[in-house]
Amino acid sequence: MTFDDALKALLAGKYVARTSWDNTGEYIVLMPGMQYIWKILIQPNPNAGNWLPLVADFEADDWKVVKEREQIDSES
Repeated sequence: MTFDDALKALLAGKYVARTSWDNTGEYIVLMPGMQYIWKILIQPNPNAGNWLPLVADFEADDWKVVKEREQIDSES
């Protein structure tokens, strides 16, 4: 999917990532009540921070939905 599709998924409460991030466990999410997109890094250690896309991220067509918000909330 394109970045435009990924942005629509974020606004719908989904967690998205690029397939090129598969080995890192990274994904981005629009946190409820916040105005920033957060990038979550699972490996090697859990970490989160504001995400600023690169031009390559805007041009990429390898975006995918990782999980629905409800799936992640129910796992914690």
